[in-house]
Amino acid sequence: MRSKDLEKKQRIKEAMVRLFLREGIDGTSVSKIAREAGVSPATIYVYYNSKEEMLAEVFREYSSAPYRYLMQRVSPEMDAALLIETIIRGCFSFSREHEEIFSFVEQCSRCPTLSEQVSEEECSCDILDLIHAYQQRGLMRPYSDGSLGAVLFAPVRFLAMNRCDPCAGEEELSELIRMMQSLLLY
Repeated sequence: MRSKDLEKKQRIKEAMVRLFLREGIDGTSVSKIAREAGVSPATIYVYYNSKEEMLAEVFREYSSAPYRYLMQRVSPEMDAALLIETIIRGCFSFSREHEEIFSFVEQCSRCPTLSEQVSEEECSCDILDLIHAYQQRGLMRPYSDGSLGAVLFAPVRFLAMNRCDPCAGEEELSELIRMMQSLLLY
């Protein structure tokens, strides 16, 4: 077996995401991915058994990316209101800084076969654990993980997908932060 080159594997993943966003799942073939990544089709099979396996693996990995991004921005010492603001602004910033990953995850999330393989609660477990610590300290209302995901992450994704001009976007984001703080904090 040929040695696996991490940089090559990353190029393959990025090529697959670009093609998927441009041409959809049916328009994305192993040969097109290989051409886009600058590798041979045989090289792709060094890393993945099939296009479907590649898509599922990349979807799983990229679904966790926003939450890893958030964990770099929050800390258990933050004031609860600041934690909520940081989570919401972080989600929004991630969507802007990593637009391809954001769009890819959003599209894959709507595919029943793929969405069954990745749960948002599983991906966001570190953020939810942090929120649970705030709940246990009596700083945040004790809502379920499903409800927290619905009110914290889904509205930010909606704003990110329906971006208008930056000034109006900031106003809406600030309004959303105030709404979430009012809803989640005692």
